[in-house]
Amino acid sequence: MAGKAGQAPRPVRNDVSQPGEEVLVLRHQKLKKGEHETFYQISRAGVWPWFEKIGARVVGQWQIVYPDGEGEPEGYDEGYRLARYASFEHWQHTRPPANIGLGGDGLDNAANTKALKDRNEVLIGSDGPFFLQGHMGPDRPYYMPGLEEQYELMDGSETDVQPARSNVEQPGQEVVTLRYWKVKKGSFDEFYQASLEGVWPYFQKVGARIVGQWKVIYPPPRACDRKESSDFDEVLMMTRYASYEHWQATRQSAVLGGDGPDYDKLQEAIALRRSLQLETSVRFMQGYMYHSPPKYLPSLNERYRRN
Repeated sequence: MAGKAGQAPRPVRNDVSQPGEEVLVLRHQKLKKGEHETFYQISRAGVWPWFEKIGARVVGQWQIVYPDGEGEPEGYDEGYRLARYASFEHWQHTRPPANIGLGGDGLDNAANTKALKDRNEVLIGSDGPFFLQGHMGPDRPYYMPGLEEQYELMDGSETDVQPARSNVEQPGQEVVTLRYWKVKKGSFDEFYQASLEGVWPYFQKVGARIVGQWKVIYPPPRACDRKESSDFDEVLMMTRYASYEHWQATRQSAVLGGDGPDYDKLQEAIALRRSLQLETSVRFMQGYMYHSPPKYLPSLNERYRRN
């Protein structure tokens, strides 16, 4: 079977996995109004199978939403995609035409090329990406035993403690928050440890799910046109909530989960993070976690020999 435009085909054999420090790429998209679902479906069917075959892992694709009805742009939608790479060198190698050297030029690569062209029909533009290094959210159990205390239900509002019982799960449409911080230069590790040890256990308990937290890095141009500041570091975090109402309820965390020692630790960790932050903002998104489903891409019935 001939390669592209009558060229000789480019099958590959692969070396072993190469060491490196994981890099995530968060790309912002400006899309034609109402076309985010189209963009996602083209990505899922045509682009992501190829990229996952050559080693990337897609975390998800989301559209920015405006739960309070304020600030929504007219005439276009905005989206974000987050993908993981084994290293910056791995990301570089996934750019065409170098990516042929990772996965060959089979029909899956042709489907990827077509899907990229089809996406461009609904894509207005895309900002230079955020390159990130840090930590995916912990997927581990937490053991926080209940205190051996007895409580009496009260009619009034005054109380010295605030234990909690939970209602059944409430229906809603999942939202993902994209939180941005400017923090004191060199403080990311301390900021992350406060999140990991003090904030996230409590938020996991009250139903939030952490996607991850990362520091922005600045590869050389052409990859990235962002400039590193000597005064601050940039931090991004993504968290999943069952609904916008769920996110609102977590702003009063003790109401959901009680004010035990875990809540005290949460407040200490939040205070530490605030002492390190210079600025923060949040955006709300709805879309899809990808979860890297299995894909079967059979090899073409061809035979080769080395030249």
